[in-house]
Amino acid sequence: MTATLPSPGASGLEPPEPLKPLRALRLRSGRTDLRLAAGVGLVVLSVVLGSRLVAAADDRVEVWSLQSSLSAGSVLRADDLVLARAALDDPAAYLPSDQDVEGMVLQRDVGAGELLPASAVGEGRGGDRRLVTLPVDPLHAPPALARGERVDVWVTPSDGASPAGPGAVPELVLSGALVADPGAGDASGLTDQVGVVLDVAAADAERAVAAARAGDVDLVRVGG
Repeated sequence: MTATLPSPGASGLEPPEPLKPLRALRLRSGRTDLRLAAGVGLVVLSVVLGSRLVAAADDRVEVWSLQSSLSAGSVLRADDLVLARAALDDPAAYLPSDQDVEGMVLQRDVGAGELLPASAVGEGRGGDRRLVTLPVDPLHAPPALARGERVDVWVTPSDGASPAGPGAVPELVLSGALVADPGAGDASGLTDQVGVVLDVAAADAERAVAAARAGDVDLVRVGG
């Protein structure tokens, strides 16, 4: 007599569960999909941000900037200028790199590294101007005096009426004179004095020349 095994449905018993490994596989697959999606999202975000940065960089324009500080009245030279790239709200307010600004005159003080506004330059020095050279002892001038700075000119008289000495009183001859050239020493070695060239109004030229001959000249830097 042959024994017959009952079918799973007939006995009412549930079949064993061989699906647990499949569930674990699905969970791992789900986590992998999330990581993949996150990675793709980061790549897309990087591309978008990179594109925006490139677009912002493309918005920059080349304009002129000053290499060192210059005071109003200074005549611009090639070595005063440096190119700068900047994103500007109003590019027309600044001098573009394709504009020749050499020889133009500053109408106001401009600091080192400052972009050069169109409103800060003009075609002339404004008014009747003169260049006057003053002989100055190096110890009677500010250290590292540079073109475009301003100085007060003091003179200690050395004429017969007011001999230079402990009792001599210095006199302020010019206030805020523009340094056109800080000068150089005498190459011949005959004197230690330096010829400092000042840009002054025509009305002040006589006083500047008189100062050069009246006695010892001291230059005092205006500002920092």
